[in-house]
Amino acid sequence: METRTTRYRGERRTFESSSSNFELPSRSYDSKKRQRRTEEPSVLTLLPVILFTLAVFCFIRYVDFRLPTPLSVADIGENPKSFIEERARNDLIILTSVGPRVAGSHVNDITTVDTLTRIMQEIQRTKLAIHNIEFEVQKPIGSFYMKFQDGLTSSYSNIPNFVVKLEPVNRVTNDSVLVNCHFDTVPGSPGASDDMISCAVMLEAIRVLSRDPTPLRNTIVFLFNGAEENVLQGAHGFIKGKVAGSDEVGHEWTRNLKCFLNLESAGAGAREILFQTGPGNGWLVESYSKVPYPWGSVVGEEIFQSGLIPSDTDFRIFRDFAQIPGLDMAFVKNGYAYHTEFDNVENVTPGSLQHEGSNVLALLESLGNVDFSKIQYGDTKMVFFDVFGYFMISYSQKVAVVFNLFLGFLVLAIAWNEVDRNVGTMAWHVFSTLAAWTAGVICALIVGLLLNAFKMPSPYHSYPMSVFLIFGVPCLIGQVIVYSWALKEDNDFTWIAGKTTLALCLILTTPFTRIVFSITFNLLFGIVGWYIARLIFKGVSSSPVSVGYKLRLAFYLAVGEAFPMALSLYLVAGCLDTFVPIMGRSGSDSNPNLFIAILTSFTLTVPTATGIVPIFVYFKKAFLRGSAIVMLVLLGVLIFVVGKVPYTDTTPMRVHLIEVDRTHFDADLTTVKKRDAGLWLFNVDPNIPMFYDILGENIPELKHKNHVEIDAYDCEDLYCGLPFIFPVKKLIRRSHWIPKQITLPNEMTSRVRMEITQDSFISSDVRRITFSFVGPDHMTINFSPGKNYDIVKWTLTDNVPEPMSVLWKGRPTYFVYHARGIAFERFDVTIDFKRKAKPDPTSSDPLVDINYSAFYLHGAEMKSPEMLQFIKKLPSWTYVLGFTGVSHVYHVPV
Repeated sequence: METRTTRYRGERRTFESSSSNFELPSRSYDSKKRQRRTEEPSVLTLLPVILFTLAVFCFIRYVDFRLPTPLSVADIGENPKSFIEERARNDLIILTSVGPRVAGSHVNDITTVDTLTRIMQEIQRTKLAIHNIEFEVQKPIGSFYMKFQDGLTSSYSNIPNFVVKLEPVNRVTNDSVLVNCHFDTVPGSPGASDDMISCAVMLEAIRVLSRDPTPLRNTIVFLFNGAEENVLQGAHGFIKGKVAGSDEVGHEWTRNLKCFLNLESAGAGAREILFQTGPGNGWLVESYSKVPYPWGSVVGEEIFQSGLIPSDTDFRIFRDFAQIPGLDMAFVKNGYAYHTEFDNVENVTPGSLQHEGSNVLALLESLGNVDFSKIQYGDTKMVFFDVFGYFMISYSQKVAVVFNLFLGFLVLAIAWNEVDRNVGTMAWHVFSTLAAWTAGVICALIVGLLLNAFKMPSPYHSYPMSVFLIFGVPCLIGQVIVYSWALKEDNDFTWIAGKTTLALCLILTTPFTRIVFSITFNLLFGIVGWYIARLIFKGVSSSPVSVGYKLRLAFYLAVGEAFPMALSLYLVAGCLDTFVPIMGRSGSDSNPNLFIAILTSFTLTVPTATGIVPIFVYFKKAFLRGSAIVMLVLLGVLIFVVGKVPYTDTTPMRVHLIEVDRTHFDADLTTVKKRDAGLWLFNVDPNIPMFYDILGENIPELKHKNHVEIDAYDCEDLYCGLPFIFPVKKLIRRSHWIPKQITLPNEMTSRVRMEITQDSFISSDVRRITFSFVGPDHMTINFSPGKNYDIVKWTLTDNVPEPMSVLWKGRPTYFVYHARGIAFERFDVTIDFKRKAKPDPTSSDPLVDINYSAFYLHGAEMKSPEMLQFIKKLPSWTYVLGFTGVSHVYHVPV
């Protein structure tokens, strides 16, 4: 045996090891240590640490909602080149006063386009002569495939786009920059933030730029697209659509596009975040870093592109079909208002327009003067993040990898020296930390499971930051208990162990992800703060009641933890503000309590709390007493204040309801075999099934015995014979059918039909059929060829896309979404079916099964009197998106 000594904060700890094996660090403490532990610090001893944490939290919430002072018309004299919120808000009020603007409706296609035209005519009259402004209405036709949800082919005809071009009269370049918003909305929503606020910002930007005595170098193209909610059709129509009577692909102003800005929303009001960039092309991030009010992070980019958020934006179209780089920005706060009647002008907070408008104007002035001939396009990805909205930091992923690896190995070397180069101690530190982190996540999950068991779904729904108490405190308790057992309540042991493990995490993950920059700063500031504190306060008493110890602790928190903790909390709070409302529309198979428990505990554990946990470990008993009090108070609040219903009138439960008239046809495709009707309620909010008893108090049809649960993966008919407006089987696998006796009026159902207008064999094994669909302006068609046939060609896209990932009866399926403008027309699809080389002689499948659904999404036909009565009975804490669908089920024989 040999004796080795380890140094921690000037003290020496001795343990024994051998050359052949090692033992864990000695857990014996000297008499001074035991005496210090008998002092039993009170809960108040932790007060400074708690106040420090609360101060950091209050600071990040302040900067998170800090908005610029909105400028008014009276400020123009002192700010002649500035964005004026008052003018933009006036445009916003006018453009949203018409109510919901569903693509294909008169309000969207005619009224809104006419209003945009009038505003642009006024801007054109007041521009300076050195600027040229042109605008026109485009009504493109086209189709494309995209991997949205389960995958779909999107088809459109004569949808409206309003396009504006601003350029200098004496143009020196043909290069142009694209800016995009959309003015259409989902049914029932006035769409102030999604997305008319961005259109109002673009109008004001044109107004300001056209009056600037110094023209921009490049052309700016402003696309006000009228069919984004139709699965990004407006943007695709501008880039790749055709106009009737012309073979020209895409609008002529797309020819020299060099980059784009996409302006979107998934919330209402507050600040606008940059959440996607590129791909590559760090010069775009550099341009954004110069805006007056930066807010953005690569965390948002990686989360969004991972598919965790069930949504998409026009960014995809410009990136994939125009193949140009860009920036994607959106409002994300108050996601409860997204796609609801609450997305109104009143919920656009003062300063929101100023924030977005000032940034967009600055970007256009920057990109509008770029010499693109000198720009080197590339695929280098960037690490970028704002520092509390004051400025932006960005650097390439290559730089991040090099620096992170250097820092990680440096921290490991420091830790190696601190444990006197003992492998056993270092391994135990890493094991202890991983065990503590795991325990923290498990404790949070246990709370989530208990909430599920006691039927308390999403008690944090209306208050996202409450998850720090509901899941965060149990997470910290689990870590403190494990660390106390493993490292005997020594905060130096715990601190070194946490930083060692963080360094290993940084080294292992930095080649694969860019979001670890928060770990970088945690390690950098932590090491610097710790060493400076040890140097300045060398020899100071280690007693927790001594003044010297408190001063050293305060110094370390200020230098080593304040910035990295604030930066991490800033990111975590932003994620929670986004994800908590999203869980209210995350689909039937999700579990909000468990998802939020994991999200909260993991983000709180790894990047945020590793510097604070050692202090809690040192004051273990005080911390556990205080935590017990917090949890008891919280339990009382959850039971007596939140209760069983966590929703409110402004943070409602989303209820999606379609009144369905469904008809099954015989093999001749005209004889009605079966017809029924019902209300189809699907669980876009996963908690809906837990509330049927409460909802059934006023609506007996919602009681469990009066409705039928549907599993979209286990249906006799293709897509269950139901009107899926989007291919979202995975999202709403479980739904409910409430039968009703009265079918829809004949004047509605008679307008929906399918006919075969051509049927011939173009070869011995290929049959060509033209299906002609008649219906309102939105429809979906699901095709599933029989087992003996393949779809080898159709008129929708150049190539038949891969079948959807979700099979039906072991057969492939194809989802087609079609929307048109206000003008009536038939929708024809010609398909070639090829008999397989080795057909299955035992198969009795038809040539193809078809589920055809047509939707009434606006006007008086959108909701029947019966549906309106049904909705009226629902509690005020629900928001109902309701409309009407007609479904026809066909089996086309071989």
